[in-house]
Amino acid sequence: MVIDVGVCVPDSESLGVFVQMAQEIGFTGFATHNLKGELDQNAERGFSILRRNDVSGRGLKSIIKQVDSVRKHSMIVAVMLTSVETANWAAENQKVDVLTIDPFREHKLRTTTARLAAMSGTALEIRFEPLLQLVGLNRSKVVKIYQESVRTATDAGMQVIISSGATKPLHMRSPVAMQHIGELLGLSSEYAKSAIRMAPLTIIERSRRRFSLEYVAEGIEIVKGETET
Repeated sequence: MVIDVGVCVPDSESLGVFVQMAQEIGFTGFATHNLKGELDQNAERGFSILRRNDVSGRGLKSIIKQVDSVRKHSMIVAVMLTSVETANWAAENQKVDVLTIDPFREHKLRTTTARLAAMSGTALEIRFEPLLQLVGLNRSKVVKIYQESVRTATDAGMQVIISSGATKPLHMRSPVAMQHIGELLGLSSEYAKSAIRMAPLTIIERSRRRFSLEYVAEGIEIVKGETET
């Protein structure tokens, strides 16, 4: 399975064309913030469509309230990297799956935040669509911001994942193309491959366990043993 965890479908009417494009370029699923119905759906030919919620706000109280509100209804919960206080809270809170960088904001990933995320399993999400929209010096600036964030994350042991952030079907790229983008941002070939294929699946499987009957709370699950006869 190969799942893009950051597709931005603008409305439910556009979902079909995004699914078609994703299948054509080699994906077996994607997560999007604009999804009605079940949070984990199967389209034609076993294609997975997962509900994602993106949380952002000015203050920590607002972020906490939003995360608590959407966690039970989302396969992926993403928090935008903003203030140090908010970033550190999100990094060490297991209700949050990914910290997302907005390259057009001045907030940077700090080493302390990356270390907290490494311990809790929160990943750093790099969306490459901004690189498709910019040219020249502006694109170079975004590449530099991404490279610095990737270096900070990997040095601290924080997992990096690559997603498209695509707002249009044509902005999606194949897994192989995304791997090359990861390498451009400073990841090794093997790490970039894992950041697109394995790491997103790990996050999704962790979320799916939350909705199982055996799940009690973060880190607590009911283990069924064999009954003696």
